[in-house]
Amino acid sequence: MLPLPPTTVGALESFPTRPVPDDYPYARIHDQWKEPEWFCSDGGCRFDPPPGEPFGTCYVAGNPLGAFVERFGRLKAVPRRLVDQKVLSNLQLPSPVMVADATNRQLVGDFGLTAELWAGDDYEGCQRWAAALYRAGFAGIWYPCRHDVQGDLHALAMFGKPGFQPAQMLATSEPQPIPTTLLDRAELEFGIQIIE
Repeated sequence: MLPLPPTTVGALESFPTRPVPDDYPYARIHDQWKEPEWFCSDGGCRFDPPPGEPFGTCYVAGNPLGAFVERFGRLKAVPRRLVDQKVLSNLQLPSPVMVADATNRQLVGDFGLTAELWAGDDYEGCQRWAAALYRAGFAGIWYPCRHDVQGDLHALAMFGKPGFQPAQMLATSEPQPIPTTLLDRAELEFGIQIIE
């Protein structure tokens, strides 16, 4: 279980940060019926806001493979019908931002945080930390993709107004079906198979 975030004013000023440029190409795999610039606030995902908080969270990955394993990494075999219900979108930030860096080793000693923040099952704890970081002025959270045990792939949870917010994340292409080359790479590198 995650420790509670500090509640005193300014207690998160020393939380590690990471600059994120506006020209980095991010990827997102999402439902066909949902816009890629969607900031979730229903509490179903790791860094969603707790009830009553006024923000939403848009989840993107540093490349399409990261987006795929974040979406489907819990499954050893993914039914083709699930893949066909999703699309791949490319996005960029509208401006450079400063985000909380969940990969910094100082988190252990300074805040009692471990990889459980981005890989554990305490979603309520993760959401409390997301709310605290949002209130402290961070634009989002940089973290490793949970299902990449090698630790090379990263993801970004961006904070913003809830719902469809095309000014907060910029789609740089139309959503596309998930390409076969990406499915093949996920099978080769992660052993995730697509089944009929």
